[in-house]
Amino acid sequence: MVRAVQLPDGDRPVDLWVDAAGCLVPDPVPDAERLPGRYVVPGLVDAHAHPALGSKAGIPVPLSESEAVKALAGWAATGVCLVRDTGSPGGSVLRLGLGPGMPRLQAAGRFLAPAGRYFPALLPEEAPEQRLTELALGELARGARWVKVIADFPQVVDGMPAGPPALTYSGEAVAAMVAAVHAAGGRVAAHTTTDVVSELVRAGVDSIEHGNAMDESALQLMARGGTAWTPTLCAVLRIHDDTPDATRQRVASYQDRLRELLPLAERLGVPILAGTDTAGPIAREVALLAEHGLEPSRALAAATTTGYSVLGEPVNRLGQPATLVTYEHDPRQDLAALFSPSTILIDGVRVR
Repeated sequence: MVRAVQLPDGDRPVDLWVDAAGCLVPDPVPDAERLPGRYVVPGLVDAHAHPALGSKAGIPVPLSESEAVKALAGWAATGVCLVRDTGSPGGSVLRLGLGPGMPRLQAAGRFLAPAGRYFPALLPEEAPEQRLTELALGELARGARWVKVIADFPQVVDGMPAGPPALTYSGEAVAAMVAAVHAAGGRVAAHTTTDVVSELVRAGVDSIEHGNAMDESALQLMARGGTAWTPTLCAVLRIHDDTPDATRQRVASYQDRLRELLPLAERLGVPILAGTDTAGPIAREVALLAEHGLEPSRALAAATTTGYSVLGEPVNRLGQPATLVTYEHDPRQDLAALFSPSTILIDGVRVR
């Protein structure tokens, strides 16, 4: 059993009972072990992740399936219980076999981008505009629950982006693809770092990934349509020792804007998701959300309850396998507590 304050919004301890099969039950279980931790969340959610990607000399490269499984196991050990994979080379994540104690996984299949408009190593087959809808539906047929469209990106020269990002597909093509994906029961995540957020929202995408050029009018549209925003702050605010001064200035300017945009998004009711891209960990992403304008409880919600809700994943229903992560100290008082989980239970399997 767990006796703990339920986060992100609880204020007093409750008793959660888990039976020998790992299922949440309403009544006390005789002789149940009391699991450590005084605060509990229904598992952490990384809503923008790439377990099948690594890096070599600063360039994204594919990982093998065994390496991707190892990465997911590592995340489970930190309390990440649900992962939305937002694209993998050739849709390799769709082939992963995950056993007990691993995070639940929602996959987006392969990246959808035209030739020369994404990292070549991650794009074994390009997606020309005239085939965008066909290829998106093909990913759903392979088992994807999401489709990941690269809506803008720079031209790629010698394997790396060169110059400013620009549109990769027309608005009409994206809208037609989104309509077809929705009709087939799937959802669409859109990578964008330019000022086309409003156009993508009007086209019906379900989530905006990154959204570096987000503005108030786009947030208002997103609030009306229920479009989620995954800011991926670990990635977009990342600075290296050799980062040019001009880039540092752009990042600093964006940080100032985030301190206005994130609280506005929360007030408007835009679902905000925590996602690490390839720059995690999720505890750091939650801390960055709080540093840039969200109340700690709302930053924590982005990586817990809001994540489960937006991704449509049921969690902790009576009679079903329990998923929970406990902490000895209240993360709302110090988000560093997220780095030190006391107990991790994923779908009834004790990980820690």
